[in-house]
Amino acid sequence: MLNIFRPKPSHHDWKKLLQGLKPAIVQVQDEDWREPEEVKKAIDLALDTLEKDVKTIQKHNFVFLTHQKAGGGTADLANYLRSWHVMGEVPSLVSLAVASCEKFEITSPDHVQILLMAAVLGDVENDLPYHSNTHFKKVLLQLIRLISVHNSIYGGTARALSAEQIAVLLIGGCIHDLGHDGLGNTVKGVFYPGRLERQSFEFAAPYLHAAGASDDILSTLKAIVLTTDVTPLGIVTNPMHQMKAAYRFHFLGENEQYSTLNLSDDWAVFEDDSMLTLMACLLQEADIATSAGVDYAVTQYETCILMDEIGAQEARPAHVLDFLEKVCQRRFLSDAGQKLFGANLARIYALAEEADQNGNEPFPRAQHTDFILGANAEETDSKTIN
Repeated sequence: MLNIFRPKPSHHDWKKLLQGLKPAIVQVQDEDWREPEEVKKAIDLALDTLEKDVKTIQKHNFVFLTHQKAGGGTADLANYLRSWHVMGEVPSLVSLAVASCEKFEITSPDHVQILLMAAVLGDVENDLPYHSNTHFKKVLLQLIRLISVHNSIYGGTARALSAEQIAVLLIGGCIHDLGHDGLGNTVKGVFYPGRLERQSFEFAAPYLHAAGASDDILSTLKAIVLTTDVTPLGIVTNPMHQMKAAYRFHFLGENEQYSTLNLSDDWAVFEDDSMLTLMACLLQEADIATSAGVDYAVTQYETCILMDEIGAQEARPAHVLDFLEKVCQRRFLSDAGQKLFGANLARIYALAEEADQNGNEPFPRAQHTDFILGANAEETDSKTIN
């Protein structure tokens, strides 16, 4: 294994690390997901643009933010995301992982290698309308921003995330929807709890193990990935709701009201582990951030492509309200999430609510939304809300 214990690994170092993953990929006997050649192809494609992608990511001030600047950068972020869809300037997931390793000083060879493997898996081609490779990259981008702001707030305290915790969290962002088939957890009228989330973890685990992931890392990863499951929608016993109950217990004072949470067996681990709960909360918030926490134009677009994926004919403001109420619970819980996305979510909700009251007219098709066309949805779809 390449030793990267040096101040700043070079492009050549990262190239050697990525090439070094290929033997581990071949070792994995996986008949349910992808052929080894498809996974190795993702490495080659990432290498083609790695240096350019990393430099582009690092030059954007809205990616690695401090808490003092967390309230700004929304317009720049929206424009950056637009360039992904309009200009095709989408960085590889691998490049986002590399930029994160350098910024967060993740230097342990084991952690670096596992994170790179996860990023490679997430870069394997997936062209679903919503749960595509681009979704993985949006989630990782938002997760990087959340981690940056969180550690800016809590640097030097016990609540700051360590390099290992950051690495595992980023791994979760890379693989949380791996192998998504465009269906939900209800198939042909039958609900399968955690079907997609468990499948994603099970697809990724052999590759991560081959890259050096310990049982402890895999156990942590499984817990945080499974709590991205928001189904059944609006039901307080679903994994996301139980994780958020644990977050409120540990960080928002509810331990003064309740002596125990009585979580389901699958989620009982969160009752005694505040940092694991924090990690799970940040991953879940990163998963919803682009749809709920940038601006109304972006939310319209994300809603449209999700409706396309599930075969719905139209996306409407009422769908946005349903998402913001049942999935987002109309707020971000974490301090970092509040600073980055809280005001944006409130404004998006107000605009969607007004549009719903004014007739709930369908949004244009995804490629004709204001986000893609570069228009301002707040001006074209609604009067300004003061």
